[in-house]
Amino acid sequence: MLKKQVLVNGISNLSDARYCAGMMVDYLSFELNSSHEDFIPFEKIGEIKNWLSGPKIGGRLTEWTSDIPWDELNLDFLIINDAALFSTAKTKVDKVFIELFENGIDYASFSQADHLIVSKELFTQANIEHSSIFIGNSVDESDIENILGNEGIEGVALRGNQEERPGFSQYEQLMDTLEALED
Repeated sequence: MLKKQVLVNGISNLSDARYCAGMMVDYLSFELNSSHEDFIPFEKIGEIKNWLSGPKIGGRLTEWTSDIPWDELNLDFLIINDAALFSTAKTKVDKVFIELFENGIDYASFSQADHLIVSKELFTQANIEHSSIFIGNSVDESDIENILGNEGIEGVALRGNQEERPGFSQYEQLMDTLEALED
């Protein structure tokens, strides 16, 4: 059991997905924009999803695209980085995460999101109030003690890895961070 909720974004292979599911990660996310380096074909997302049991499965969008097979993917959540996409996202999934990594934004406009993902730097610099905040963007095991000690933080958002070849993934940092979160 993990001490905080965990989202792992950028899942691009079965090895990472199965490892995360075995570690009781709460949310796994695939990149849905085809121009992103972590994108994998929608068919492969479906194949990986069929191997998994436990975590909620979602996708990340930086720009809305019409070629996503929503009915086939049957996602539980979306991660977006633009509040203007919120209403459209809610027509496709039940839960929406909004990523915030810039300072100087009107954070109140993101209050409708189910969860916020903010960088650790932004969390300490800005006065962000929300019922469910995940710290993301370069979190590692050295950050875990501070995150665990802060009741205002609901969880952490980590990144998956690219496989060197099928079955060979370098996930030492992911593994170390998840182990630091174990009870």
